[in-house]
Amino acid sequence: MLKTYPAIFHEDNGYWIEFPDFQNGATEGDNLEESMIMAKEFLASIIAYYIDNEMELPKPTDITTLNVSDGFTTLIQVDPSPFIRNNKTVRKNVTVPEWLVKLADKAQVNYSETLTNALEEKLNVR
Repeated sequence: MLKTYPAIFHEDNGYWIEFPDFQNGATEGDNLEESMIMAKEFLASIIAYYIDNEMELPKPTDITTLNVSDGFTTLIQVDPSPFIRNNKTVRKNVTVPEWLVKLADKAQVNYSETLTNALEEKLNVR
């Protein structure tokens, strides 16, 4: 489940990073490499917080609309899955056409994985 949001990196004896789509969302690092790591960690954890609390994720701001005079803007892409607290699986019964089951069984399709991937794509949480 990859998510991408813009970040603004401000230079000031290192970098402090803000995420305009998350109110008061900021982190910092001593150098660019550390700042990038901190930005990814922060973004993954805040997205996981939203998911855990069943909050709607904000739509990412168009990066071309962001202006910065003391640094630069970039897109940060993360997978928040490892940070999600409620990541347990649940059993669901589904009804599928018999002809499709025969084809899937013959191809040794993993139904759980396939349904999970399809739901993530349908709900735009990949």
